[in-house]
Formats: sequence, C-alpha cells, structure tokens
Amino acid sequence: MSEMWINMGPQHPMTHGLWNLRVRIDGELILDVDPEMGYLHRGIEKISEDRHYNEVVTLMDRTCYVAGMAWEHLYILGAEKALHITPPERAEYIRTMSEEFQRIASHIMWYAAFVQDLGLMSPFLYGMRDRDLLLDLFQSYTGARMTYEYMRVGGVRNDLPHGFSDRARKVLDWLMERFKEYDQLCMGSDIFRRRCDGLGVLSAQDCIDFGVTGPMLRSAGVARDLRKDRPYSVYGRVDFDVARATTADVTGRYLVRMEEMRQSVRILRQVLDWLDRNPGPVMAENLPRWLGAPYAPIGREGYLLKREYPKGVGFAAIEEPHGEAAVYVVNEGGEHPYRVKFRSPVYVNLSAARKYLVGYHVADIPPIMGSVDVCVGESDR
Repeated sequence: MSEMWINMGPQHPMTHGLWNLRVRIDGELILDVDPEMGYLHRGIEKISEDRHYNEVVTLMDRTCYVAGMAWEHLYILGAEKALHITPPERAEYIRTMSEEFQRIASHIMWYAAFVQDLGLMSPFLYGMRDRDLLLDLFQSYTGARMTYEYMRVGGVRNDLPHGFSDRARKVLDWLMERFKEYDQLCMGSDIFRRRCDGLGVLSAQDCIDFGVTGPMLRSAGVARDLRKDRPYSVYGRVDFDVARATTADVTGRYLVRMEEMRQSVRILRQVLDWLDRNPGPVMAENLPRWLGAPYAPIGREGYLLKREYPKGVGFAAIEEPHGEAAVYVVNEGGEHPYRVKFRSPVYVNLSAARKYLVGYHVADIPPIMGSVDVCVGESDR
C-alpha cells in the first residue's frame, strides 16, 4: 500500500497564508484532498457587533489585505441599507473608482505571486513594481497604502486631492502597456503553458453546483458578474465587458483576470471623467456625531443628542476581485450593528478543491491553487 496523507501547510509556500491542504497521494497521483481552515480565525463578524458602524471599516481592510477597498465598499453598502442612509452621488463614484483600482492591484498581486510559484521570477518583479504605482494613488487620497479606513456610512472620509485625475490617468496608460508585457512573459513561455494548459479543470456546471464565482466561474464560459447582473453604486452607468474564457482551466483563469484588468481601466477612465466634471459633497448631511458627521443636534443642557435610527436589515453583494462577496447587517436602532455576517468567495472556491485537484499530480498543486487566488484572511474571518 503506497497511499499516504501529506500536509501542504500551514507553513507551505504554496498556501500563501495560514491554511492547510491535506493531500492523499499514491506516488505522485492525487487521490483526495481536504482543505483545513482555522489557523487565522480572528472573529471579525463577532467583533463587529461591539463596534460603532464606522469602526467596523477598520476591520474590513484586514479581512483581505489585497482587496481592502472592496470589502470596505461591501460593508458600507450593507450598513447604509440597514440604516436607511443614501450617500451623495460623488461619493458613489469615488467608491467605484476605489474598488476598480483595488481590483487591478489585487489581480497584479495575484499575477506576481502566481508566476513566481511557476518559476518565473521576472514577471514577479514587474508585477510588484506596477502594483506600487497603485498603492501610491491610494496613499495620495487615503493616507495609507493598504489599510485605508476611507469609506464611511453616508459617503467617504474626504474628497480627492488636486491633480489626482491626471496622476491616475498616467498610471492607467502605463498599466495598459505593461499588460501586453505580462502576456508576452506568460503566454509566450513554454514553461507557463506546460504547467497551466488543461490543469485544474472545473466545468461550468461544477462551478454552479459548488457556488464557485468570480474568475473561476467566468473561465468556464459563464458571463456572470454582479457589476452587470445586479449593478451597485454607479456600475450601471459605465460601459464595460464581462471577461470570460471557455477552457475552465488554469490558463483560462489567467486570461480572465488579465482581461478584467483591462476592463477596469476602461471603467476608471469613465469614472475619472465624471469626477472631473461634477464637484460636490462626499458625505451625506444630518448624520449623528457617532457616524463621523461634522455636527449633531445639541440638547438644552449642552449634551449631544443620540439619534435613534429606524430598525432594519441590509443585504449587499459585490463583485470582489476573488468572486461574489456578500454581507448581511442587522440594525436594532443603536450605534452598533446587532449582527454582521459575511460571505467569502474564496471560502466557497476552496470548498470545491476536491473537484479540481483529484486526478492530477502533486507538482500540479501550486499552479492549480495559485489560479484560485486564495486569500485566507477573508476565508477564515
């Protein structure tokens, strides 16, 4: 009997985070897999119940450190529905802009780490160089490079600085040229094609059965994208195409993410044009002090009056860089959310690991799992 279980994690370089992939093998052949989470659990959902609505934003940047703006946007949309608050139009455009910049930054981070796992070092260096330009943009209007704490219930913390649009457009022009280089380095590499073509196949029906979303689903030919199918913020006002492939393998997931970055640039140029033409407020008026508003009503004795909001629940779903993320917020009329629940797309995508790993070889695990784009922080929340 030559079968045995091996552990690829929680410290294995393939995992890109604290989780464990238990693999049953016969020689080099994969017979079964068992993803194990729990090494990074931080209780973010429960902690949120003891924080003011805007204090929860701090936790969102740490839910997935490569997609902080997307998770901020998701939570804020759910909280605003629960609190019956409508943000200004300009704030919605800035949020959409932030989410699309974050999508590109997340995909570039994935690209850099993914190709390095395959033995291609130059693309890793190029990717990290280009991602830094996006972090510079984030820093210019949020003051931070990864943990932004920028979005607020009712809008965003501050408007964009003078000259931001011009800087952003230069970065977008640069990136469009670099995307061509990325394709040359990967699709023109015999090593890349041999290690990616035909591996990790997950059919469209299997994706639907397991609830797999995002680039993995679209690589199987399903043009499902919440920005198109259930538009939120201002996605219904911009033109873009849903990136998809038909091979349902590692190469297909690479192609989808590359095209998504190009489509994000297309969206960003439209949003920047609108922001240049339409100045205005970035925060809703008449919010209570505990939501970060500049003022609140004052009682006769000089104490701030606490505003009781109508009770309600808020559900929101967005197309996060890894797939469909959702939040459920329960408002009982106080300063803290009564309950917060998140749906992590990566957690669901990992749940299907047995379907797209069994039958391949141990050496195929890094490219296959790399194509899933695992973020443990959002999975083990």
